[in-house]
Amino acid sequence: MAESVKFEGEEAGAGYAAPHLDLIAAGFLVCLSLIVMLASFKLPVPGAILTAPGLLPFLTAASLLLMALMLGATAIKRRRDITELIAKPDDVAQDEKAEQIRTFLLIAVVGIYIAALQQLAFQHNFAIGGTHFSVSASEPVTIITLVVIIQSAWRGPIWITTLLSIIWTLVLSVVFQKAFEIPLPGSF
Repeated sequence: MAESVKFEGEEAGAGYAAPHLDLIAAGFLVCLSLIVMLASFKLPVPGAILTAPGLLPFLTAASLLLMALMLGATAIKRRRDITELIAKPDDVAQDEKAEQIRTFLLIAVVGIYIAALQQLAFQHNFAIGGTHFSVSASEPVTIITLVVIIQSAWRGPIWITTLLSIIWTLVLSVVFQKAFEIPLPGSF
């Protein structure tokens, strides 16, 4: 009998991250939002305020600030609820420890990804049907990183994870190169 593939989210029944991790994330996002909002104010306004180049970054950062504050508030409430529990079952403690390990592994994978883009910089140019394309270190490094991240959160077949990572990376690469005309990291 063939194994059925069923996607249930990042991890079935994973729930929330540990409250202190949410507080750290909320603090980082609040700082980032405030920096972007302040920087957007410093941009010149050549015409009306509605056409100012800093308007979209300001609104985006403001919405991120609101979401970060809500994340922080819910994390504080969940932390308070956890401390009110007198005895914590062992399975809950083990789940929190496993979640923390996954979080730190994700941070390590992202760090390795950024370092790999810096160290493995290359660029190969080619044309398909008269359209110029460029492949840099970004594509293979992103594919490998996505496979690792998806496999750590979802225990599906590796060929599905790999195919999804390849398609997603190539689509984003073409969009950034052709629609936005932005070079990808890992090229020179």
